[in-house]
Amino acid sequence: MSVELALPKDLESTAIIRFQDCDPFQHLNNARYIDYFMNAREDHLKHFYHFDIFKETQRTQQGWVVTKNQLAYLSPASVQEEVLIRTRLIHMTPSVLVVEGLMLDAAAKRLKAVAWIEFTYVSLQTGRTTTHPDEFMSMFRPVVIEAAYSPDGFNQRIDALKAEFRRQPVPVS
Repeated sequence: MSVELALPKDLESTAIIRFQDCDPFQHLNNARYIDYFMNAREDHLKHFYHFDIFKETQRTQQGWVVTKNQLAYLSPASVQEEVLIRTRLIHMTPSVLVVEGLMLDAAAKRLKAVAWIEFTYVSLQTGRTTTHPDEFMSMFRPVVIEAAYSPDGFNQRIDALKAEFRRQPVPVS
């Protein structure tokens, strides 16, 4: 009898803020946050779930396109800073996934940015929305954290996260 371990819901990794991604103030450029979140999510899916989105797109001839981004910048990420990036699935429908990304300082005490990225599943042949295969729905269902999501709740989520991180003591450097 084999025992399957539950897949983790909150996935995380670290990244170094690169010089070429920063503005003249040596802060991560606002447009580059999306790249850091997207790269982290791709890596998280591969590492934690052994799910390669590119191989699956080739196999199924269907894949995800970004249809909406919401991003809040709360504290600058600076050049050469190590940051912690967490991603989690916070909403799913038969054709849509919403991923939440948190960027924190390396100690996970200061919240730097929050992103909600909406992905719609489409057919490569038609370019139209299609439904996730049952195998994907079965994989996604146990890891979705719906409590964090409300279609119009991005601002409320930001307020809740800011309050959560304010309660944590910030280490003095």
